[in-house]
Parts: sequence; C-alpha cells; structure tokens
Amino acid sequence: MGFHIIGDADTVLGYRFAGLSGDVVETAEEARVAFKAAIANHRKGVLLITEAVEDMLADDVTAHRLSSKPPYLAVMQDIWGPRGKRRSLQELIYEAVGIRIVQDN
Repeated sequence: MGFHIIGDADTVLGYRFAGLSGDVVETAEEARVAFKAAIANHRKGVLLITEAVEDMLADDVTAHRLSSKPPYLAVMQDIWGPRGKRRSLQELIYEAVGIRIVQDN
C-alpha cells in the first residue's frame, strides 16, 4: 500500500523526508489537477491532503469519498496547525516531548 500527499511546499517536503511522494500545490486549479492524477493512480492506497486542499476541493473530495474507491483519503493539518494558525517552535517542541525549553513570561 502506498501513500501520497498533496499540500503546501513545507508540509509536502516534510513528508518527502519520510519517503512519501507528493505534490506541492498553491492554487485550487493546481490542487484539482494533482488530486485527479492521484485518484487515477489506484496503486496508491492512501492519499493524504491538507485541510487547505480539502477546503479548495470540497466537492471533489466529497464525491471521491462517496465513490468508496481507492486511494482512501485522510485529511490532516499542515505545518501551520489547525486552519492556518502557525505554532511557535516552543509549542512544537512542547507538543513533541512535553518539555518547555523557554520560560513564558
């Protein structure tokens, strides 16, 4: 089973370091082209898309989910966090390891 991601440049780059293939998109048209190409490739078992891509392609995403055909979709946060709020480095480290490295004032 293969994985593929569609999202912004920073998020896709992070997943590429983990060995996933991916498409960087910035506009709704780029997202639509990448999405159609990804769902045409049934060898990819799971298609990851960021929340921003889901917002751009809401109708296409819903139609694909209702078709119940692979690849199966998983929507995830991008590096900016939930719906566009970028987290600080301190917040990311605290979330990952549970240790505050800088004291908040």
